[in-house]
Amino acid sequence: MTLSSLTRRPVRSALLALACLPAAASAQGAFTPEQQLASFKLAPGFEVNLFASEADGVINPIQMRWDERGRLWVAGSKVYPQLKPGEEPNDQVIILEDTNGDGRADKTTVFAEGLMIPTGLEIAAGEGNAAYIGEGSKLWLMTDTDGDGRADKRELLLRGFGTGDNHQSINSFRWTPGGELVFCQGLHAFSRVETPWGLSVLDQAGFWRYRPREGRLDGFYGGNNSPQNPWGWVFTRWAQPIMGAGNVGAMWFPTPEMIRGWQGGRRDPVWASGRGRKTTALEIIESAHFPPEWQGVLLPTGYINNSVWTIEIERDRSGLKLVDSTRLPPLIQSKHGSFRPIDIKLGPDGALYVADWYNPIIGHYQVSFRHPDRDKSHGRIWRITAKGRPLLRPPQLSRATLPELFEQMRAADVWPREQAKRLLFGKDTVAVTTALRRWYQNLDTKAADVDFALLQALGVFEAHESVEVPLLRRALASARPELRAYAVATLARWADRLPADFGVYEALGRMAQDADDRVRLAAVVAAGNVPQMESLRIVMAVAAQPRDPFIDTALRAAVAVLKPHWEPEIARGAPGWSAEWRDRIKELDRPRPAPPARAVAWKKADPIVPVLGRLRASPFVQGSVAAEVLARGNAARGAQVFRRPELACLACHTVGDEGGKVGPRLDSIGSAQPLETMIGMVVEPQRELTEGYEAFRITTKRGEVKIGIIAAGNDSELVLRDPEGKEHTIAVADIAQREMIGSLMPAGLLDHLSPEDLRDLFAYLTGLGKVQ
Repeated sequence: MTLSSLTRRPVRSALLALACLPAAASAQGAFTPEQQLASFKLAPGFEVNLFASEADGVINPIQMRWDERGRLWVAGSKVYPQLKPGEEPNDQVIILEDTNGDGRADKTTVFAEGLMIPTGLEIAAGEGNAAYIGEGSKLWLMTDTDGDGRADKRELLLRGFGTGDNHQSINSFRWTPGGELVFCQGLHAFSRVETPWGLSVLDQAGFWRYRPREGRLDGFYGGNNSPQNPWGWVFTRWAQPIMGAGNVGAMWFPTPEMIRGWQGGRRDPVWASGRGRKTTALEIIESAHFPPEWQGVLLPTGYINNSVWTIEIERDRSGLKLVDSTRLPPLIQSKHGSFRPIDIKLGPDGALYVADWYNPIIGHYQVSFRHPDRDKSHGRIWRITAKGRPLLRPPQLSRATLPELFEQMRAADVWPREQAKRLLFGKDTVAVTTALRRWYQNLDTKAADVDFALLQALGVFEAHESVEVPLLRRALASARPELRAYAVATLARWADRLPADFGVYEALGRMAQDADDRVRLAAVVAAGNVPQMESLRIVMAVAAQPRDPFIDTALRAAVAVLKPHWEPEIARGAPGWSAEWRDRIKELDRPRPAPPARAVAWKKADPIVPVLGRLRASPFVQGSVAAEVLARGNAARGAQVFRRPELACLACHTVGDEGGKVGPRLDSIGSAQPLETMIGMVVEPQRELTEGYEAFRITTKRGEVKIGIIAAGNDSELVLRDPEGKEHTIAVADIAQREMIGSLMPAGLLDHLSPEDLRDLFAYLTGLGKVQ
């Protein structure tokens, strides 16, 4: 039977369908490490070798972290996305060691087992014998107490994190420069976590900040907003945070919204040219092993596109922006679709290590849990080195004295710097702070890196929750704006513990008038985190000066959080307020409707577009079309078919810089989905709904009906984008009925295509996002 005939008549035989499917489904089988090595395309001047594989116990790695001894800890999952009936979970965290220094792991120890899809891993503060592990609703601290490399003590620190989607559970753990643990959760997580400070709540997509010595857990972002699946953290040399996302090609600068109690709405990414290149981990090159031109470059893992991208970090007024490098190519790419770089870290030798999930299928809802091509037996760690450049000799941090660790905090290379700080975070507070005080007071004030050293010292005092007034004053008075900005955040963190004569608001007032917009941004965020009426003066002072989108976001957040303090003043007539203050409050206060005591639950309803066309997404059709695509597909001609007006593909979908925003971007669909799955999704769009693009029919209490996708939302209101791209803001309290009506894409769009058009259309789509 030919492709021409299948477009004219229905499927006849299920047996024939099953017989035809494997021809396309098995187009790319599992590569050996040697075969995969041959598939890599590296930037000039680099080479790659296998550090570890499934032979060493690395299976579907999710996150990896180094300890101070040069051991690589790896969390992975053999059961993702779901246990089979009768199967017991036995995912592991393993420790890999290269005992002879040849760049290849030769020793594996199972640190923890019996886990169920651990999505978060970070080495605990102090000696590397313990780790934080995120597993579903739980945050564990697991410790090896007898030195055999195996966790024999398990402490459940926190529980109640949302588990609505197992690839959106708490993930991508990372230490901040101030000794806090940050991690993310996704769109379908609704978290209620008991802490010593009370119940911490975070609904939907956002991130957490955990301060271990305080036991304080704060949630940020939240709601149905981008990033819907935040994943991946990195901090610049001067401690600016950058956060990635696994659901969309973008990255974010979260500082303006890191105000306790604020839940924002729509926000703009700082990587504007992501174009569907989803990422899961970030690393900034700070390693003398790499050539000078690579220093400071951001490398995100493009798991969808089988690539590690090369991104430049540029200042953008009070924040930053990320742009694709025009001077450097992607560091590594592969034409083999199973290369799924999911984590990336510089190692003790200065080389770059890439964790490869190794799987032709990613995600879960797009493809059957039991799809035979799901790979649950492979995984690799790759080691990338610069040709002709010496590797680094790591310092012996496990035996270092406190002064030696303090000096490593100044290192130009990130590995010894981060390891030294993590060790210091966990040591005895009195011993560390006493010695650290002597160290920073004796720093050479003329040294080029003295301000950077002071920032590192300040972070260690923060990690120990130990207020150090002289250092804080010195940092606030620094000539270096990056240090002043960091110190302003420290001032807010310590505000309730500083001595009465410190003058918190006098200091904040000076920072609010700072000539550098980064410092003024920090002042607004700090004011929002000191919830008192006096903080409004700081906010108003910054609002009166030149502003940018980052500062505007922080101003709105601070005004909203401080509203319980200034609103009673307005009710009393705001005596003493200037007209200028009143005008600014009107500008910055964007009151939201009160959220309902109980929101209307959404229910499923029938789609409003045709569900079935003449062509059906049977296994036979999917397999036969896929076989034709692989054998004779013409992608160039398919691009012309895609742009035909009668198909209206670009009315809803975006490719490159053209198209609509009602359907998902298609830039990476070819590297994200197996060909047969993609064919099924296009032929019968209701079979698989892309996350974030489900259509809803909203009926208000006034009887108005709106249809579209949810573009943004929180507990007070949502923004619905209709099929024409227009957006409508609806108060949640005004909703009488909320129905999920599937996809807005009708079936039957392809029914009138010739067999050649159908073949070439999918040849074009399956090539989108793949390495050429």
